Amino acid sequence: MAAMGPLGDSYALRCVSDLPPPFRPVFGFRYFNSLQSECFPVCFLSDVNMVVSAPTGSGKTVLFELCILRLLSRFLTTDWRFNLLKGTQKTIYIAPMKALVQEKMRDWKVKLGSLGINCLEMTGDSEFFNKKAIHDSDLILTTPEKFDSMSRHGVRDGGLGFFSDIALVLIDEVHLLNDPRGAALEAVVSRIKMLSRLGNMKSAPLANVRFIAVSATISNAEDIAEWLLAPPEGIKRFGEEMRPVKLTTKVLGYAPAKNDFLF
Repeated sequence: MAAMGPLGDSYALRCVSDLPPPFRPVFGFRYFNSLQSECFPVCFLSDVNMVVSAPTGSGKTVLFELCILRLLSRFLTTDWRFNLLKGTQKTIYIAPMKALVQEKMRDWKVKLGSLGINCLEMTGDSEFFNKKAIHDSDLILTTPEKFDSMSRHGVRDGGLGFFSDIALVLIDEVHLLNDPRGAALEAVVSRIKMLSRLGNMKSAPLANVRFIAVSATISNAEDIAEWLLAPPEGIKRFGEEMRPVKLTTKVLGYAPAKNDFLF
């Protein structure tokens, strides 16, 4: 394992012990991998918006977790005690599939449970939540369609009070924007951006909401970064060298057939 180098060395692996003591148990390993170490200063030591393109299995979920911990660091005292004020700094995790939302829900309930983080799943399969559950939650995991529907109806019945507490938006598989279903995601993000600019939100967490978007298959990261107002240092692009299991590409030739159907 590579040793820790100077903090400015992007090739040195960052150690989990670089985090404040209350946050270290979240990770079950000692060192972040090279992708995570490269993104560590932007994820955990700044509040800028980010767009990350990296292969599947390269460790992008840890980037989300570092950004969540960055937000939670506002509740740390000078002597590293963690005093959470429930529901006052919300994170919204948006993923295109219910299965992915449910997987993250199970994972983060275990990982963040020791910090007292209240996770709430909002999908078509979970209709048990109410306004109080939403207001008391610290981490809301949802799909674009569900959050779009809930927030649109909330505008009508005045149930969007929790919006002012949104401080972090995590967008998984952001390439969904290029899908027919991408309109729901675009509407949700645009709605959050619009509300964050309202004058009565100046003192609320929403006024400085942070966006983190990741995907394995985005070629126009700069366009998405411009939309999310991510600065150049917030754009991270990684190639196949970050894939934990290397792919082998083979081209097989076939003799021409008499007709297309036979081929």
